[in-house]
Amino acid sequence: MKSACNIVKTLDGRVGLMSFEGQTSEQWLASARSLRQKGQNKKSIEAYQKALKADPSSVVAMNEMGLVHVHVGEQNEAIRAFEKAISLAPNDAEGYANKAEAYLTVGSFDDALKTAEEGLKHAPTNATLWARKARALESLLRIQDAVDCYNEALKYNSADPGIWKALALCLDAQEKWTEVARAYRIAANLHKKRGELQDAESCFKFAQMAEDSSESMA
Repeated sequence: MKSACNIVKTLDGRVGLMSFEGQTSEQWLASARSLRQKGQNKKSIEAYQKALKADPSSVVAMNEMGLVHVHVGEQNEAIRAFEKAISLAPNDAEGYANKAEAYLTVGSFDDALKTAEEGLKHAPTNATLWARKARALESLLRIQDAVDCYNEALKYNSADPGIWKALALCLDAQEKWTEVARAYRIAANLHKKRGELQDAESCFKFAQMAEDSSESMA
């Protein structure tokens, strides 16, 4: 019986792209992404699986398929996909960040923390991993530790308004109103630069509220 998976050879005899059911891994990836954008998540997962049949070493396909699993609430399948991605690329931060996110979505905060810390051993300057660690710590009510990790994340990516807003929420819990206002104003200006005016306006309002709280405490 002929296999649906083929290895394409170049004219000089070298092994090239593998295919499955007549399409290369990249073609299946494109199809999976298109289906995902249309909200056809189950079909998207099937296309990612075919991309992986064509190229079992595709870390991109493994990570993206895992994210679709997260989106549809299949966290266990997502975690397995991210674990495979990590095994394929143990020094790549994305697999760890995605796995930590999957744990966060189901409230497994200790596992999320452990995963983020493992990732940071391999990618200590990755802002996303620092932010994942911070979110896990925040969820475990270790607020100051979370603040410290958000500040580490900002060392490596100060242009992400999401990190500034997450930091502001932790500082809010500590009632550090001046610092809260500063974080929200920075986030607001970053949103404004991106043309995200509604988000910018919301951050400016929160900054003003923090400044009002600071004045009332004086």
